[in-house]
Amino acid sequence: MKKIVLIIFCCYLLCASSFGAISGKIDHNDLNYKNKIINSKTNEPLSGAKISIPELNYTTYSDSNGCFKLNADIDEKTVLFVEKDGYKTFSLTVDNSVFNSPLKLGIEESSPFDMQISQGIIHLGDNMYSNNSANSADFRLNANGHYLSKTFVKPKFSAKQDVVIRIGTIIGLDTKKAKQYGQNRIVKVYSAPSEVFVNGHKIAKLELNGDNIEINIPKNILKETNELVIKSGKNLFQTSYTDYDDIELANLRIEVKEKSHYARR
Repeated sequence: MKKIVLIIFCCYLLCASSFGAISGKIDHNDLNYKNKIINSKTNEPLSGAKISIPELNYTTYSDSNGCFKLNADIDEKTVLFVEKDGYKTFSLTVDNSVFNSPLKLGIEESSPFDMQISQGIIHLGDNMYSNNSANSADFRLNANGHYLSKTFVKPKFSAKQDVVIRIGTIIGLDTKKAKQYGQNRIVKVYSAPSEVFVNGHKIAKLELNGDNIEINIPKNILKETNELVIKSGKNLFQTSYTDYDDIELANLRIEVKEKSHYARR
């Protein structure tokens, strides 16, 4: 269940790396230390940014040059978070390939119109999934039910702006398209896409796993107080009972964006 990066600032530079036991300590002689956090607009290095992998209980921080070391044992794909005061929380699906080339991650300054819906990881489904399911090895949480429901206040926006839902990371989708893209190892079955609703209107289907997914919300369906619902898809080959696709979402936000600043889906 993984990875389709839609809008993400992530450069990989050629370089070898090494790592040891889990620790937040930085070794300036380690090539892995060339990982860097920068301001996505100015390219300036950012110090004091918190880099964490919650499912591995790992945390470290960037130094005065924006550099940090990933000293974690990453075997399967998992979700990495970057947090800093005054900036939007950033999430990225990573695997052990991060040790082959340093990461250069650009994070955006926060806007007064941004609304964080959920910052951590949310597991939807029924806790019934195959080991061949997309990223099932990454799951550390129990399901909170087969759908997520959150409310948000209508943000201020101009005629030249759009309101979008940003999903920082989604893993676990076992749809037909995810299967076609090699995001899982399931042979015979697949699930319906997850669906996204605002105020009862279906505005998107989620078929591929990935990072920084942005979904446009039609302005005419917005109210002063709004409900966002994300539903997990159902196994299309199970008829004796309802089998929900187990997925995990991280870092959900409502953002106001200039129309030219994001790619429509």
